[in-house]
Amino acid sequence: NIRKYKDINCLIINETELQHEMRQREGDVQKMAAKLRGLINANYISVTRGKEGAFLLNNRKLPVLCPGFATQVVDKIGSGDALLALLSACLYSKIDDDLSLFIASIAAAQSVETIGNSVPVNKVMLLKIISHFLK
Repeated sequence: NIRKYKDINCLIINETELQHEMRQREGDVQKMAAKLRGLINANYISVTRGKEGAFLLNNRKLPVLCPGFATQVVDKIGSGDALLALLSACLYSKIDDDLSLFIASIAAAQSVETIGNSVPVNKVMLLKIISHFLK
């Protein structure tokens, strides 16, 4: 039960987990996330949606949206961990919300291309991919 945690900085949750937590199988996922963010008083909540990408909510009205970047999904285990690590580090460093989610989403995409957590996110490859997209 996520609701027992209050006043957190950043929650990363996938769409299915969010639907279970809010006890709703269908409906507007962004509205569910906004409601949960309010219930737990989180500064940020990011919802991962598989190939649909991810979105980030904060105290502003409009969500930050990011597409999915994975091209070859081998194993989804660890992608949320990669997203959490990069997103929280970027947000803590005061990097803009949309760039933070972009960087974290690329790291998550990189992590699903190997089996398990056997290979960490490759910094050099991550920087190459980021620079490619930002050109």
